[in-house]
Amino acid sequence: MSPFGRRGETRRRGRLPGDRRAPRRGPLVIEQPEENRPGTLSEGLGRRLGAKGRFLAAALVIGIVITAGVIYFERRDVAAARDADPGNLAQVGHGASLYRQHCAQCHGADLAGQPGWQGTFAKGNRPATPLDGSGPAWRRSDDDLFDIVKYGGQPFSPPHYRNRMPAYEHLLADGDMWAILAYVQSRWSADTWQRRRDLPPAS
Repeated sequence: MSPFGRRGETRRRGRLPGDRRAPRRGPLVIEQPEENRPGTLSEGLGRRLGAKGRFLAAALVIGIVITAGVIYFERRDVAAARDADPGNLAQVGHGASLYRQHCAQCHGADLAGQPGWQGTFAKGNRPATPLDGSGPAWRRSDDDLFDIVKYGGQPFSPPHYRNRMPAYEHLLADGDMWAILAYVQSRWSADTWQRRRDLPPAS
């Protein structure tokens, strides 16, 4: 046998002659300070925020939930509306947004209509009339105004007359159209409302 046989065999086993086999050890574990030990996200946030911070965070979450609930129910009520209520801030706000999108281009951002609307137009194509109370809109009932918005002006005009008011039946829901009317009426003066109340009842 080679004098180096045992040494070679020992080397193959990973140690030199005379070395003692090191005892096997488990995985290295490093203890972390208590404040650095991993925990749940809420535990970590709780330690960082403190009692006052946790209270403010809870109040913020509750406020967001309440606000979201109020907005949801207001929108649901607006969508289900069957009349115009110029005193309903949610309906008026929704109507203002829709008015800017669909009506302001013709009737004006200030509801003042287009110039020359008071002229004589025997065959139609009258410029858009004001909706701020200075035009004829206040003379019509809410139902008539709604029908004009929904079906356009042509069904309510003589056959030979060309009415430029478009129909929104396929563009807006009924609740949206009532919201637009609520916004328009919210811009009327007290004098306009009084003149409307003084109108003779429809026969």
